[in-house]
Amino acid sequence: MSDSDLDCNQLHHIPNLTDVCGFVKSTDSCQIDEGFVNYIQFLYCTLSAIPVWAACIVIGIWWLFLFCGLATTADEFFCPSLAVISQSLKLSHNVAGVTFLAFGNGAPDIFSAIAAIGNAKSGDAGMAVGALFGAGVFVTAVVAGSIAIIHPFHCMHRPFLRDVIFYLAACFWVWCVLWKKQITQLEAAGFIILYVVYVLVVIVGRYINQKIKNKRQGFFSETDTGIQGEADVRQPLLPPSVGGGPEVEIEAPPLEMTHRPSYHTKHMLTDFMYEVNPIDVSSWHEKKLLGKIYEIFKSPLVLVLKLTIPVVDEAREMSSPEERREERREDDLRNWNKLLNSLHVFTGPVFTAFATGVGLMRLGNVFPVYALVMIITSILAVIVFFTSDRDKRPIYHTGFAYLGFFVAVVWIYSIANEIVNILQALGVAIDLSDAILGLTLLAWGNSIGDFVADTTMARQGFPRMGISACFGGPLFNMLLGLGIPFSIACFKNRGTFDLKVNLEQMTLAAGLGFSLVSSFIIVPLFGFKMSRPYGIYLLVLYAAFLVIAILIEVNVIQNFDL
Repeated sequence: MSDSDLDCNQLHHIPNLTDVCGFVKSTDSCQIDEGFVNYIQFLYCTLSAIPVWAACIVIGIWWLFLFCGLATTADEFFCPSLAVISQSLKLSHNVAGVTFLAFGNGAPDIFSAIAAIGNAKSGDAGMAVGALFGAGVFVTAVVAGSIAIIHPFHCMHRPFLRDVIFYLAACFWVWCVLWKKQITQLEAAGFIILYVVYVLVVIVGRYINQKIKNKRQGFFSETDTGIQGEADVRQPLLPPSVGGGPEVEIEAPPLEMTHRPSYHTKHMLTDFMYEVNPIDVSSWHEKKLLGKIYEIFKSPLVLVLKLTIPVVDEAREMSSPEERREERREDDLRNWNKLLNSLHVFTGPVFTAFATGVGLMRLGNVFPVYALVMIITSILAVIVFFTSDRDKRPIYHTGFAYLGFFVAVVWIYSIANEIVNILQALGVAIDLSDAILGLTLLAWGNSIGDFVADTTMARQGFPRMGISACFGGPLFNMLLGLGIPFSIACFKNRGTFDLKVNLEQMTLAAGLGFSLVSSFIIVPLFGFKMSRPYGIYLLVLYAAFLVIAILIEVNVIQNFDL
């Protein structure tokens, strides 16, 4: 019997199915297109001796480990490389913020979407759609609502309306694609083009706003006579939360990274061992118990990341010449480690060759690509080692940021593939759809960082920065998280990609659209004040959205293909 047309979830519904492992191995929808491990076979074949629920716990722990690794790779390796690249290209903070920094922050969501669509069976992109729409509703409702409850404030008019309008346009575009159940190459590229338009609007709008503000400041400085009444004339330039006037955009802060001081001794091997130590010993005693457990839990992967991804200390890169002269010699190294960085020249490309599968190809059907990569990188590593000093970073040190960027991209994509494959396996085991898994586990996992960071900014008195991230970040993730993978999918399928769409996915799109329309109407209606009642309303809205999605999943509300 051919199982090519069967759905993998049907293993729960086939009567008298005794050879579950055989079914999984022979069914096309149970196979993986990307990734290293087929977790469905791992559940039903490798771990067949233990109950399925126990096997799910095992891969659930592995899923949590990979999620920690995904966040660590993005925060500690990927973002620092982007920061150095943006600085070396001499980009302004504003441009870097809406391009490189946004890409760094959204990398887990984007690569998860690429992995989910790449692994989609028969056009079922439910996990990618569920994750992007689910994360969008979570951030625009739960995170934004929490910020409003923690620290009520007046949001800036123009940036708020700009981001919501663009987000609504993107949401409507996706809804139209889902409705016609097919996306073309041009439509997929349109998502990317829309993001480019958004970036241009941000840059041009900021430039115009800055010119107007400078003219106003010049006018006020000329008319300032020191009379008390004149002070009120300048009041509208203050932020709404201070003076009640119109918006003032705050300059984006410099791109930052977590910096661990360099360690320099008389022995090269000692320096190497310190740098590859996966535990941050400098802050170990300051951490609480959970923080120490987390450090230990992720340490195996961090060790491998440190051995394959170079990190240039961007914080030192952006210091002034005067400050650099005042720094101690060991702090001026900016994460340069002669032995480790020489090793990176070899390990980074070799890992990339194997992780992407390119290394397993053969040149002329004879010579393996990985062997050629190993030969070339070995020579380059030796050159770096003998043309550099221990106590002085070489002139080409910044180039390691570009190497770190590409290797980190491969790591993030590889981990994202494994996470998606695990979720699909859990979906088969629990008999859940990809859409609900994307809406819950994948969306929550990718959004927990936004929740912590944005609410922390609100508690520290910067709710505007938090609320801006609530709309700008998910917008970026949706446009590129769908634009890039659908463009790839359309290219592979000769220009079009057919989608399998059901009521649940349309409900996700409708839920995000309703959340955005609520913000677009209610916030301006109440004078752009993000109040506690509105924050509570957003939380209730998300709860209702989640309940409806679950009711559709369990067929209390009948789900059907469109």
